[in-house]
Amino acid sequence: MGTRRLTGTLASAFVLLVATGCGSGGDAESDAVVWTDQVCGALSGFAKAATTQPQVNGVDPVATVRGLGDYFGATATAVEGSITALDAVGPSPVAGGDEYVARLKGALAQIRTSFDAAKAQLAGVDTSSPQAMAGALPAAMAPLQELRNLADPTAGLQATDELRTAADKASNCQQVRSTTSPAR
Repeated sequence: MGTRRLTGTLASAFVLLVATGCGSGGDAESDAVVWTDQVCGALSGFAKAATTQPQVNGVDPVATVRGLGDYFGATATAVEGSITALDAVGPSPVAGGDEYVARLKGALAQIRTSFDAAKAQLAGVDTSSPQAMAGALPAAMAPLQELRNLADPTAGLQATDELRTAADKASNCQQVRSTTSPAR
């Protein structure tokens, strides 16, 4: 009888723990922090890929084109991963959150298109001709210039007090901000 009673007590405690810790009965602020943390987590792969410097060898044109192509490909893949992860976060528990995610996904899709186009343009560069490279590389490098002007991807989380508070408490948002902040 003692074993059954202990098992029943443990099962009841487990159900209570799951219901209070993981259920939908959490308060609105903690739900917002969890959701915002997932949104920022979805951005982390892109933020890391975009801020990684491409491998460029000024002496070897073939290595330069290959390094840039690898960078563009890796960043486009990371953007796609971020879009997929944003699709999985679910509806926002906070007003303005769904609109932010929709705008963010649109911006990421444009960035992915730019990086894919740049990588395709690099594939046709004649690395044996300095003149051809001088003309093709600046056009292919345009996405890098755009990234310099890219705002902090978590800036849209400042739209409302609830989103701002949640973003300030979400550890993934802190990591994305530190990854995308310019070095001083």
